[in-house]
Amino acid sequence: MLDAEVRPVPPVLRDCGTARVPPRPIDRGRYTSPAFAAREAALLWPRTWQMACRLEDIPEPGDYVVYSVGPLSFLVTRVSPTEVAAHVNACLHRGRMLREADGHATHFRCPFHGFSWNLDGSCRALVNGWDFPHVDLQAFRLPRAHVATWGGFVFLNPAPEPEPFARFLEFLPAHYATRGWDLGARVKAVHVRKHHRCNWKVALEAFIESFHVTETHRSAMTYLGDAMTQYDVWEGCRTTRMISPRGLASPNGPSLSELEVFRAGMRPALGDRADRLDLPPGLSARAALADMRRRALLAEGLDVADVTDCELIDTIQYHVFPNLVLWAGWGSYLVYRFLPGETPDSCTMEVMFLVPVPEGRTVPVAREVTEIGAGESHAAAPQLGGFAAVFDEDMSNLAALQKGLHAMASAGPVTGLVQEARIRHFHACLDAFMAEAGMAEAGMAEAGMAEAEPRA
Repeated sequence: MLDAEVRPVPPVLRDCGTARVPPRPIDRGRYTSPAFAAREAALLWPRTWQMACRLEDIPEPGDYVVYSVGPLSFLVTRVSPTEVAAHVNACLHRGRMLREADGHATHFRCPFHGFSWNLDGSCRALVNGWDFPHVDLQAFRLPRAHVATWGGFVFLNPAPEPEPFARFLEFLPAHYATRGWDLGARVKAVHVRKHHRCNWKVALEAFIESFHVTETHRSAMTYLGDAMTQYDVWEGCRTTRMISPRGLASPNGPSLSELEVFRAGMRPALGDRADRLDLPPGLSARAALADMRRRALLAEGLDVADVTDCELIDTIQYHVFPNLVLWAGWGSYLVYRFLPGETPDSCTMEVMFLVPVPEGRTVPVAREVTEIGAGESHAAAPQLGGFAAVFDEDMSNLAALQKGLHAMASAGPVTGLVQEARIRHFHACLDAFMAEAGMAEAGMAEAGMAEAEPRA
């Protein structure tokens, strides 16, 4: 399909990941076991880089976002126009959380006894300071996590000595340097948080393969080549990608004419009006869908005249270890974040739209998050538009998946060699990361014991 493009193809689209992932079963306890969830809480979240918020969430000094994962909680704060910090969200006096919701502050005052902290984490005031002569005010500071930014995102890492941020990003900066892909130039226009009755990995895995389209999204199989999806796993990298082509009927369904595929591909946007469309002379369904998308974006003032059909209509989607999913190109502006819940059987999935901004225009920033309960439809967030119905189709599987994993008599899920390679690769990366974190933790413990031993 790339060879058939009439416009220059970005090199990143031809950069295929060909690493083979052995087809081993996945232990179902990884999704259901409190012990495994406890390992993640101890070895994954305290040591990995993770997306905490967008820069547009905290545009002014004093703006902050509460980011919580497992037992950890941080105040991600715009300290100054040029500095963002992430402080542990707990008062150093008795441990009370300083903030429980996002907002703006000149300082953080503890609601329990009134101890207060400056935006930079330094101690602002002790109450009845005469009773704390043993406290060194210069050292009495809120602990910080490491912070870095890329693509308009704020990432944090709680580890004392985290892996270099550039190593974590791997090839993402090079790929997103493709013209028009820069996520830092886009604005978060939608932010929805959906609660699910399943493990966070169950939810994540449902969104990093197209194998389920034929059964779960039956209307999409008329214009989405699910079984023709390219899955990229790069040797030595945690980040993976898939590219699902549009404008092609799934080979798992009945044979359709180019006109039928074109009309089906336009139906999500036009509804029944799509059935009155004719295929432009000389164009395939795929080329016609891309032409319609190109014209619509040009009318919005976006410079896409030289953008390939692939970038305009295909699903180009990256999974960034451990819990972030980024779309690329112009087909959809989606970002997903998956976070564990209070038990292994619960999680949240956040959906964001990062939209391009035509020159001379502004886009309102969605700083407030719309919450949707575990039993509610995505239609409770009308800003999701046509995606709400698609996400509801996905939701119909998740709780039943979690229950099935508990009931499963065999060792665990068996995955396809190609179509679910990203899932197995993710688990291999998770194992390797936690093993390395465990060794580092053990080394620190041994060092601490050695320092504590009396010397002759």
